[in-house]
Formats: sequence, C-alpha cells, structure tokens
Amino acid sequence: MPVLELLIAGILLGGLYALMACGLNLVFGVMRVINFAHGDLIAVGALTTVSIVAGYNLPFAVAIVVVPLLAAAIGLAMQVLVIRRIADGPMIMSLLATFALSTIIVNVSILIWGGGYRGLPGVLGGSFRFLGQDIALSRMVSFLVAMAATLGVWWFLQNTRFGRAIRSVSQAPELATINGISIDAVRNVTFALGAAMAGLAGVLLAPTFASDPQLGARFGIKCFAVIIVGGMGSYPGAMLAALLLGVIEVFSGYVMGQVIGSAILFLIMLTVLLVRPRGLLGLGVRA
Repeated sequence: MPVLELLIAGILLGGLYALMACGLNLVFGVMRVINFAHGDLIAVGALTTVSIVAGYNLPFAVAIVVVPLLAAAIGLAMQVLVIRRIADGPMIMSLLATFALSTIIVNVSILIWGGGYRGLPGVLGGSFRFLGQDIALSRMVSFLVAMAATLGVWWFLQNTRFGRAIRSVSQAPELATINGISIDAVRNVTFALGAAMAGLAGVLLAPTFASDPQLGARFGIKCFAVIIVGGMGSYPGAMLAALLLGVIEVFSGYVMGQVIGSAILFLIMLTVLLVRPRGLLGLGVRA
C-alpha cells in the first residue's frame, strides 16, 4: 500500500473539505441555521468557473476573485429575503426554507448550464515531485488556496473587531445587542462570508472534478459529515475533522473501493452521533 501517497492525497482532499465545511459551520455557529443550499452554492461556483475559463477564455485567477463575490451576493440575497425572516423561529423552519432554496438553485442551474457534466481538464495541468511522490498541480494549488482562505477567515474571526462581534453574536446574542452590536449586520456578513467560502470551494473543485448542477448534493452532504464529526459550531473542529475524514476517505477508498470509501464517512458520522454527539471539539466552542 502506497501509504505516503495516500496520506498526501487525503490531506489535499481534506483541505478542500475544510473550506466547504467551515463556511457551513460558520453560519450554523452564528445563526443556528442549517443551510441545505450550501452545497448548491459550491456547484454554482464550479459551473460559473467553467463558464468564465472555458466559455470566456479568461484566466483561472479571475474566477478565484469573481466567483466568491458572486456567491457572497447570492448568499446575502438569500439571507435578506428569506433567512432573516425566519432565523429566530424553530430550526425546522430554516431547514425547510434552505431546502426549498436548494431546489430552486439546482433547477435554475440546470436551465443555465444544462444537466450534463462540465470540466476544466487543461487548467492547472501537470504535476511535480514532492517527498518522492508525483502530486497533481491542480490538487496542490486547490489545497493551498483552500487552507489559506480557511485560516484567513479564522484569523479574521479571532483578531478583528468585526470578527469578535461575530463571535459575540454566536455566543451571547442578547449581550451583544446590549453592547450595541447590530445582530442583522453580523448575520448578513456571516451568511455572505459562508456563501463566499462555498463559491471559492466550487472554483477550486472545477479543475479536478467534473461539475454539474448536482455537484452540491455530493459534496454538501460530506460537509454535514465533517461538521458533525468536528462539532456543530466549532470552526477548529471542522478543520480538524475535514483533514481527518479526507485521509480516511482516501485510504478506505483505496482498500475497499470509492463507493465504500465515501460510505465510511457517514458510518463515522453515525458513530459520532451515537457516542459523542457534540463532536471532537464541540465543547461549547463557537465560530
């Protein structure tokens, strides 16, 4: 078994999972909203990237900048028009609302891009040697950008005034209001930031994975596995669980096949729900 090769591949995949899951976990940590449409924003990001690079012949770097901004605008519209009105109600309301938004986004995506697969096989092509292994350039670039963005958002939450406001709203919204923090403004920025992270994840998926409007269903459900294992609302927990599950998926896929490898993630998720429902780092820690 090529252990080092599989370990590197798992870490590279886990970096992408971290970016996807941390955006979802950020929204839940601040707003207690389970966003079922998060995965579909990833799909929109990937398909928009294909259109920008393959359709308009623009550099891939343009997509890295433009697509997250577009996803943030979509997320902000979702928050202002729908989520804000029901965020303080029972959690089932936001869950059903985001499920409806997910269905709408998928169908609009099919109208725009069709139901087939699209890809960018020529973008970030080639490979290089690392620790004696051949590493695909597209996977390494995706990992580095994903981890830089994920750690950058974490730094923003920990070290900036608005980041501290976000954490205050997540931990004690009533006290935050008394201290003059605008709950609506914080929620708007949080939802837009989470959507931007989903859009960027879609950009980074596009050179490596075939993209279609159903892409979000495949990766979105893995985001839920990551945040459940890491701890709902725990940003560090999501990062740790993403890297761990990425490695487990690659190793189990090599040993038992890709289908079983993906199923192992959900077996782990189920085990965590039964044995340690709060997750690895879900000890009251919030984004």
